[in-house]
Amino acid sequence: MAGRTKKSATSASRKGKLRNAPRSGDYLRHSLYKDVLARKRLARVVEQVSAYAAEMRENGLKILDLGCGIGGMTFPLSYLGYKVVGVDIDPQSIEACNSKNTFPDALYLVGDIAVLDLRERFDVVICSEVLEHSTHPERLLHTISKHLNPDGIAIITVPNGYSFYELVFSRLFQKLKITTLFHKLPNRIYRALTGSPSPYHSLNIFCGHVQFFTLSGFTRLLNGCGFHLVNIGNQSLGLFLDWKWLSPLRWLECKLADFVPHSLAGGWVFVINKKAKGQNVKD
Repeated sequence: MAGRTKKSATSASRKGKLRNAPRSGDYLRHSLYKDVLARKRLARVVEQVSAYAAEMRENGLKILDLGCGIGGMTFPLSYLGYKVVGVDIDPQSIEACNSKNTFPDALYLVGDIAVLDLRERFDVVICSEVLEHSTHPERLLHTISKHLNPDGIAIITVPNGYSFYELVFSRLFQKLKITTLFHKLPNRIYRALTGSPSPYHSLNIFCGHVQFFTLSGFTRLLNGCGFHLVNIGNQSLGLFLDWKWLSPLRWLECKLADFVPHSLAGGWVFVINKKAKGQNVKD
């Protein structure tokens, strides 16, 4: 990676036929996501990447996924024709990605994203459901900035640390070690309860949440790390577990989340870029 020539970020140098709007039925076949919320999150990422590709008149975007897990985001993006690099600190997750990867323009690497330096810049950097696991989220934001083209975009998703889900399942259950015990259940029992294999985001399932963000606190963090907020989308209301038998309720809360103020959402999808001098982040 270190020896590659950096691609020009000017739109004048970007050529290629614009892609059609992706159909969810196509790219979802390449994702392990079964949960309603995870699929909504993926759809939002695909939508934003596709819009950016159209704006820049470039099909062959280079995308970096920090904390890629077992490829829930990266495989669909590779299928859509983007050049993808996925990095995760968990060797088992990267091994799983490499064993399933059939895309010649996809590369998976083991690395600590808090100190990562690929010596290359990307058009899009994704960091989905990762910063809440980091004791130093500003270091991850620095990694994003270091790898992002000057006119590139980053897409970050984080949960609302004060939603019902986070207060109960990510705080109380983690404190009581219920989450750890639950993930140690035999796979057939886990599948019977949830309707999904264990796990489908990452094989590093014992990495709990240590950051509990508010909307205002997270936007201040972005601002302090030199980013400008382009737009924000709500994920869900943060009420229910991602179990298959709760899917109708999960579907409802994901739909309703689009109509509530951002501060009341259970999580957010942030699209950001590097802040120009004197530019402030919107709350």
